[in-house]
Amino acid sequence: MAAESASDHPAQGIRIERGPQQASTVDPNLLAAWQAYRSGDLGAAGQRYSEVLKQDAKNRDALLGMAAIAQQQARDDAAAHYYRQVLALDPRDPAAHAGMLSLLGPGNEAGAESRLKLLIEQQPQSPALHFALGNLYAEQSRWGDAQQAYFSASNLEPDNAQFAFNLAVSLDHLGKGALAAQHYRRALQLDGAAASSGIDRAQTRLRLNELMAAP
Repeated sequence: MAAESASDHPAQGIRIERGPQQASTVDPNLLAAWQAYRSGDLGAAGQRYSEVLKQDAKNRDALLGMAAIAQQQARDDAAAHYYRQVLALDPRDPAAHAGMLSLLGPGNEAGAESRLKLLIEQQPQSPALHFALGNLYAEQSRWGDAQQAYFSASNLEPDNAQFAFNLAVSLDHLGKGALAAQHYRRALQLDGAAASSGIDRAQTRLRLNELMAAP
């Protein structure tokens, strides 16, 4: 394996991967915010989400958007603030729970794992919760467990490039090169089908080529 490859960098955190529902009737600012976020323009996305929240302080998409932006900027306190607002609206919201748990620092792994498993038991169809559990396992190098969690997330949301990429990373660490290559390729295809998902395309292609060239 290369000294630094795609398999060294599973995508972390909770990200917005789907646009606002019913785009034909959605607030134009909300749609513009999501598009800016997907293109990597976090400043413009934050400004647009703020405009939405000025009109509707309880808009779930905008609150999650602001949380995701804050988390990417390493402003964990701000991210937690927005996730808490979402949970105040719906205490069962899976994306907000997954986001909050992803903010926990080292030493809280056991509690976070138990909480995520309980949430998944209550909401087994939530890809965000499975993805968060996979990230938790990946941080502990528990690649077999991570692979199962990422598989569940990817199976529930098969058009998500990040889920496919992290599944590939876990398979790569488990020495399952052929399967890893399949999902790296799928991640690149999904990433290229829409705006960038944030995966490192160059490193992913490099690792895919290495796996394809392996005997």
